[in-house]
Amino acid sequence: MMSPMVIQHARLDPASHCLVCGSEIPAGEGLTARHGETMLRFKCESCLAAFVEDPDRYLAGHTARCCDEHDASPASEWSA
Repeated sequence: MMSPMVIQHARLDPASHCLVCGSEIPAGEGLTARHGETMLRFKCESCLAAFVEDPDRYLAGHTARCCDEHDASPASEWSA
């Protein structure tokens, strides 16, 4: 199984939505990770950990609650 490599805390990245929980990620917040050739955005470390555990689930568009910090909504992906 390929796991993502955290590139950075997304200080310079535009606003996006978390692939795992679907929550909005304001510009400059969250985490950015590479999975294969794709750059992915995550709201928090819990979302990144959930993705590492089951990437196929989230790449297929399923969402989950990762923590009590934010609500679930439709997933999206941001590619560089």
